[in-house]
Amino acid sequence: MHPTPTKLAIYRTLIVACVPWSPSAVFAADEQDTAVPETPAISLQAAYTGDVWNVLSGGLDDGSAYLDDIDLQIAVDLDRTLGWSGAQFFFYALYNNGNSFSGDKIGDLNGVSNIETGLEALRIQEAWIDQTFADGHGSLRAGLYDLNSEFDAGEVRGLFMLSSHGIGPDFAQTGLNGPSIFPVTSMAARLNWTFDSGAYVRAAVLDGVPGDPEHPKRTTIDLDDGDGALIVAEVGLTNDHGRIWSLGAWTYTEDFPDLVTATPRNNNRGAYIALEESLLSRERGSDFDLAGALRFGVADDSINPLTSYAGASVVATGLITARPADQLGLAIAIASIGEKFQSQIADAGGEPADHEINLELTYYADVTDWLSVQPDLQWIVNPGADQAAEDTLVAGLRFQLKQNWDFD
Repeated sequence: MHPTPTKLAIYRTLIVACVPWSPSAVFAADEQDTAVPETPAISLQAAYTGDVWNVLSGGLDDGSAYLDDIDLQIAVDLDRTLGWSGAQFFFYALYNNGNSFSGDKIGDLNGVSNIETGLEALRIQEAWIDQTFADGHGSLRAGLYDLNSEFDAGEVRGLFMLSSHGIGPDFAQTGLNGPSIFPVTSMAARLNWTFDSGAYVRAAVLDGVPGDPEHPKRTTIDLDDGDGALIVAEVGLTNDHGRIWSLGAWTYTEDFPDLVTATPRNNNRGAYIALEESLLSRERGSDFDLAGALRFGVADDSINPLTSYAGASVVATGLITARPADQLGLAIAIASIGEKFQSQIADAGGEPADHEINLELTYYADVTDWLSVQPDLQWIVNPGADQAAEDTLVAGLRFQLKQNWDFD
């Protein structure tokens, strides 16, 4: 079976898909307020994110691209509004202009921008109800659900623009229409339990085919028996600064075709582990905060293009005394290519590589309480896992306009 441009584009789309970026303080312990404020009855958040990207050298094509993302989120405390104790409603809609940069200009697998979708669409991303129980230790969430909002997520790697630093590409590449993540999600039920020690365990059952692949612009809920299910579980440990470590595993209940023979296989499963740690802290006398993250994941490469992925990142907060909340990040992403996908690249006339590697340097700054900017530089080695492709240097600039409204 020879890979066609369309099939390669599908692989790239599945790997690029991840939860949309949002700015956050990474392990900035001295900036945190330990007081727990009362939850607003209704909270509304709107944001516009724009990316300008340009190929500096290499790539499939010279030039630039503009990507954007409009987010609208509504959270309702159902206890305060309706007297439904321990319940919350959440709604999240998004729009993307559909422009392509990785797909048209680079041909990489990791995806340099985590808001690229390749398709202009307005969709509902999430719409669920969460019910807590056992004095808040447990919660049950059901509805339209983005699994990367809780599974395979990290505070440190959340700073970076590369898609693979969101949900790992070993997981994001899977499924007929990807797993239930940005930009297409599915119905799900998620159960979570948190212990007093900060340890947690969570599991979810999700529709195996998010949306409708034949009508990709629609928000579709179709619980077809033939879709099967995606089952994912994760255990981990958190502290006051965020997640310390997490270990997850996932599996699909339906068969998937072998990459080469197209024979149905029932082993579309994988696992991942992630570690995050505060390395330096202003609370402990350092001049700035420094945090690091590691992630490693595996998938079955008889079905999927990638056999494993490894990522590492460090983020410094407050390097400039006059800018105590600014963040500087450096990260590496290494996607390992399976033998069967390498054979497809060779059959298509390429020169297959064992890895695609991405190095990213980024800087995030809040200009005002409603505007942030983030310049970004990325170096891609073996784009598309093809040694015949030129290594590529790209530069990007992201800005975000954001506003929150709370109603009591």
